[in-house]
Amino acid sequence: MNAIDSARSTTPRVRDAHALRAALQGLVPVPDGWNAGALDDIRRVGRYVEDSRTLGPGDQDVHLSPEETWAERAARRAPEGDAGQVRLPGAGRWTELVGRVGALALRAASPATRPERRDVALEFLEMWAGTPFADPAYRFRLGRLSGTTSFNARSRQGVSFGLHLPGARTSLYFEAVAPGGEGAPRPEEPLDVTDCHHGWGTPGQLLRLVELVRERGPFTWDADAAVTLSEATGLSRPAAALVLAGNPGTHNYYKPFLDRHERAVLGFKSGELDSAQTELAWLLNNGDRLALLADVLPEDPADLWMPGGPAGLAERIGAAWGEQQGAHPVAPWSTWQASVALGTRIPATHLCRLFLEPAGSAQRPDASPPMRSGPAGNGRPHAPWDVTGSYEATGVVDAVLAGQAWAYMDLPAGDPVREGLPAAVRRLREATAGGDAPDALLHTALVRGRDRSRRLDWLTDGTCERIAARVAAGALPPGRYESDPRACAPELVAEAADTLGLSEDAATLYLQILLLPAPSDRGVRRWNAWTPARHKAASAELLAAGLVVEDRRPRAGRTLFLPGPWAHAKKPLPPMEVWKAPLLGARLNTYRGEVTGFELLPDTLPALFTEAWRLVRAGQGPRA
Repeated sequence: MNAIDSARSTTPRVRDAHALRAALQGLVPVPDGWNAGALDDIRRVGRYVEDSRTLGPGDQDVHLSPEETWAERAARRAPEGDAGQVRLPGAGRWTELVGRVGALALRAASPATRPERRDVALEFLEMWAGTPFADPAYRFRLGRLSGTTSFNARSRQGVSFGLHLPGARTSLYFEAVAPGGEGAPRPEEPLDVTDCHHGWGTPGQLLRLVELVRERGPFTWDADAAVTLSEATGLSRPAAALVLAGNPGTHNYYKPFLDRHERAVLGFKSGELDSAQTELAWLLNNGDRLALLADVLPEDPADLWMPGGPAGLAERIGAAWGEQQGAHPVAPWSTWQASVALGTRIPATHLCRLFLEPAGSAQRPDASPPMRSGPAGNGRPHAPWDVTGSYEATGVVDAVLAGQAWAYMDLPAGDPVREGLPAAVRRLREATAGGDAPDALLHTALVRGRDRSRRLDWLTDGTCERIAARVAAGALPPGRYESDPRACAPELVAEAADTLGLSEDAATLYLQILLLPAPSDRGVRRWNAWTPARHKAASAELLAAGLVVEDRRPRAGRTLFLPGPWAHAKKPLPPMEVWKAPLLGARLNTYRGEVTGFELLPDTLPALFTEAWRLVRAGQGPRA
């Protein structure tokens, strides 16, 4: 008995439609057309395909149905052995797995798949191994139809199906050519037909993997392999881990996207994984996900459980990613983590790429619009600045303007994202002139966006040039921060220490609290390379001098504050003392005591530190 015949004796135990859809989410669309009997339906279609080989040389049958509503088609079940109209289950979407079922196999073997979904995936793979869809002797093609009639046609050469989906305004086409056949009969010529790839996923491989998972459990997770994949692809570490785990993003049909067990295996925080999910949804559509992971499993599935198995898997995924998406620079891990907190509309990785790849190839006027994944469309990836729609353009403009202050103030000299700031703001300034796409889209996003006059003034009045020049000139030693006044304005620190009778550390901390929008304890220690003890000593000195007050305030991340009123803020805006808000260009609602906007610094930090200190010297400093 061969592998296919052996698999046919297995009766699928999946009877929960919700569980089936959850197990497949992110790999194929899972609308309500997936029902509890979908596995039986797929097996029935497989038998219908196989039975075509028993027809006589001249026999042919064609069955047509009038247009039906999607709900009627989803509810109707063809009886066992019915030679009439055969329904394609799951609104026909399961056919996208033909030749690419390796993606689901990876998910089934991954330790970051919750047990109930693993069980369903294993049942699916076991069922699939017993159908002709896993048999490399058959040839399969997918496409679409211009008509609105559903049909199935069968001859000794093979079988074709047409499925009209009124709700989706499309008609799907699926064709199975029998071994040795030349082409299946069809009452209508299909459009955009593609041959289904036959790679990993023979009946023997599928049944072997199912057996191994049930005997040994999932393969052992290797966090280092995820890091390797991140560096090879430009994906963030959490996104690379999701891909390595066979869960390359989804539009989140079922929540939670990941449960506690899955997050623990991957080793990342919920917010980091949510950002990674958005990152992958931006880059990949369902077809991309399946194609990416279709052939990455080893020829012998047992190799996954061998030492170095996950590392080899990461290497193969990296190669597949390079062919499909291309390689991109990756931000330092700490930089990516910090960028998540900015809460921009575009994913954190895409934000970093705007600075890591600031050139961005402009689209030629005579070029056809590039297609892409994510909100703007589907298809090949493009450079981060090559926006293809107004939604994307607005996200890019908002991200660059929010990111420039963060990159300038909160990243160390030498960080590749910070080093890309001058070219990124220059690229945005070029867009203010309009021109061809994508500049025209970026220009529209600028002039129609919120605070458009402030943004345009900031880009054109020399402010952004001064900030960019500070970065481009290499004014700071590598590893130092602009938010440390000892690095950017050492003479000012000395003057403040002498005037106030403070140590250098206390004067440094005072200037930071005096000006910076969010001088959190963690931030101050990072910028200044201070230990907690050194920070505590400087804080005590400021308290003894009566220059600050001690308190606990929501989202402040510190206990020392300037005397005077306080402005709260909603994420991602920073709460701050009211006195410093005008210096920083932050907008306030004084009635509610709330920060309502902050993204554009009105000058460089050395200039702003100097102005804040001038006000203190002039008797206009903060007061209770």
